[in-house]
Amino acid sequence: MKVIDKIKSLQGGEGENGKVVFSFEFFPPKTEDAVDNLFERMDRMVAHNPSFCDITWGAGGSTADLTLDIANKMQNIICVETIMHLTCTNMPVEKIDHALETIKSNGIQNVLALRGDPPHG
Repeated sequence: MKVIDKIKSLQGGEGENGKVVFSFEFFPPKTEDAVDNLFERMDRMVAHNPSFCDITWGAGGSTADLTLDIANKMQNIICVETIMHLTCTNMPVEKIDHALETIKSNGIQNVLALRGDPPHG
């Protein structure tokens, strides 16, 4: 489901007398231990019934594969509507196309495409 449609449905279509809409944002960790910790944290946090979750993308695609894995788990295993950030700075068009194809094949309908800032250094 598109997040905008979910928000409209939670707010009664017109935003009157609707439910509070909130989300959680997760970023890909830098270590394998932190990835395990993130998955445990995600499981605990979704018990609060967020309307959706955002998964961020490292500048230049530095966390691309991990972001795709986390977004897939959130959407298809944890079953919370997911918005995946796609930061396009310093990314070849082929890598962007691959990310979009992967997102689509995983059933993720929500993408926040950003220009983003170049990585530091």
